[in-house]
Amino acid sequence: ADASNRSGQTARRALLERATVREVLMGAQDNITNVLAVVLGVTIGAGRADLVALAGTAAAVAEAISMGGVLYTSTRAERDLDARDALGGSPAPGGARLGPGGAAAVTGLAALAGGMVPLAPFAVLPVGPAMVASLAISILALFALGSATATITRRTWWRDGLRLVAIGATAALAAALVGSVLRVD
Repeated sequence: ADASNRSGQTARRALLERATVREVLMGAQDNITNVLAVVLGVTIGAGRADLVALAGTAAAVAEAISMGGVLYTSTRAERDLDARDALGGSPAPGGARLGPGGAAAVTGLAALAGGMVPLAPFAVLPVGPAMVASLAISILALFALGSATATITRRTWWRDGLRLVAIGATAALAAALVGSVLRVD
């Protein structure tokens, strides 16, 4: 009985480790990469340690919240599609998931496009109005993305739109709080 119990515990531990590898890689890799980029950019652009600390901390907090939200919504969408398929619904278009290269390309391009949304107003407006415009178009883009995902997974479009807005707003609020606390005027 002892050997069987130990074997069961070992199998459960291995299953838990395997189940969390994706999440650890996604969160750690994404945040290391993004915060490194922010820190290098601010260091090169401003040359001030206080600005580096402010930008790096705000990015780390916002990215952590955002990646948690991304994992939640993407895992939920996969589960909903799998459940629909199991109940006799039609399989997803193409019927197959992307391979690692395709997934990397799609994710990279989507991240690049998404990153341009909040930055675009700063290219054409003064800082104050650009900040307001950035917030507005980012909220609209998040709502649209959530709504579009809901149409694919056959969920309630407005609920999923609001879910993405809530995740984005939480990350933005956290970064704004960090900026307020660590202000470098």
